[in-house]
Amino acid sequence: MQAAIQLLQLLLLALPAVVKAECCVTKACTLDCQPGETCALQMVDCIRAPCPPIQACVDFQECRIYEPDGSDYCADVCAEGRCPKGSICELQEVQCIRAPCPPMATCNK
Repeated sequence: MQAAIQLLQLLLLALPAVVKAECCVTKACTLDCQPGETCALQMVDCIRAPCPPIQACVDFQECRIYEPDGSDYCADVCAEGRCPKGSICELQEVQCIRAPCPPMATCNK
């Protein structure tokens, strides 16, 4: 019984915060991300609205191993938030002198 009362008290404290969440929705991403990452607003699934997007650092590169010689390299990826709204991220082939030649991500309208 005591546990149920404590849970109810916790819910009564948490619910007003959920209702106020809508007023606190951030339109700009402000996280300080590591090199190769950028801050992006990501949509979340939630049980009860409102469901504001959360800020997250997303990778715009993925590091891999080049199998023929075992060297490592990083390649661009088209992650959510890489391109501005209304643009589409596409991986473009590049010419290089020595393999691997990972494609470069470009934003196209």
